[in-house]
Amino acid sequence: MLDGAHHMLLAETLGLAMARRAAEILERHRSGLTGDDQFALDNAIFTAVLDAANECLGRFDSRPADDRWCDALLQVLNLGQIANISGAC
Repeated sequence: MLDGAHHMLLAETLGLAMARRAAEILERHRSGLTGDDQFALDNAIFTAVLDAANECLGRFDSRPADDRWCDALLQVLNLGQIANISGAC
């Protein structure tokens, strides 16, 4: 059974993996190299990641979710960049 520290490490690792995936999706679509089917799949994944980030940010930011989505997006991109640099996940 995992203790609290291990659960925290797993949550951090999951967060970094999700952020890295979201950053990859944004980069791929910025390049415009994906088709409609890939875009639909990526959009679903990205939306789930951004919703989770927004919910997490809500624990520290009392603004309504619609008011903090941009900050959540910036946090996801920042974590994705950190994950790529550190080689995490």
